Amino acid sequence: MEIIPGIHHVNGVRGANSFIAMSGDTVLIIDTGMPGNGRKILTYLKSLDRDPAEVGYIVLTHSDIDHCGSVFELKKVMGARVAIHEGDARSLSGEDKLKEVKGIISPLFKVMTKLIKFHPVKPDLLLREGDEIGSFRVIYTPGHTRGSVCLYRPGEVLFAGDALRSDKRGNPQPPSKLMSVDMKQAWESVRKIAELEFNILLPGHGSPVLQHASRAVRDLLANAS
Repeated sequence: MEIIPGIHHVNGVRGANSFIAMSGDTVLIIDTGMPGNGRKILTYLKSLDRDPAEVGYIVLTHSDIDHCGSVFELKKVMGARVAIHEGDARSLSGEDKLKEVKGIISPLFKVMTKLIKFHPVKPDLLLREGDEIGSFRVIYTPGHTRGSVCLYRPGEVLFAGDALRSDKRGNPQPPSKLMSVDMKQAWESVRKIAELEFNILLPGHGSPVLQHASRAVRDLLANAS
């Protein structure tokens, strides 16, 4: 589904939302869903008359398996550079364990991670606050994981990863206590996002927020106070 010209939500990806963004001559894939979604993302890319070789970067907003699960199979086909924040790089490469989930759903996730095969990938590019990748700026937003980031095109769009969620109607939702490694940091990151100006918010989970998105994030903060 085309969100705005040059930015697409790949329909039907299991796990987290996956997006394709055209940035000049560079094509970015932003998050890849659970393992097994590579073919779906490639099929959508080809429907746009873009060749897999045109993908310059696969950008991962963080290292949770529902966001990075298909990066191994995509990189094999594309040869694109894999980019992730330095705080999550060791989890992606397999040097550290993937994040553990808290609370009553923790046993379910432990079983799931044993059943689902995750292929570690060594990143090619370590992201930091303020880096530019294509026409997007990296915004460091830890809390959900140590190395969570957003991608920001000023005045236009913010890819939020799991720093923010939304409901089915496209209303921003608070960070998840069960899924965040540090809730204090997570809320600090929401406040950081609220200082930015963007019309569209594309979260890792939930529906796109298609207008007045930065205002909606500020309203979320005001209601949470």
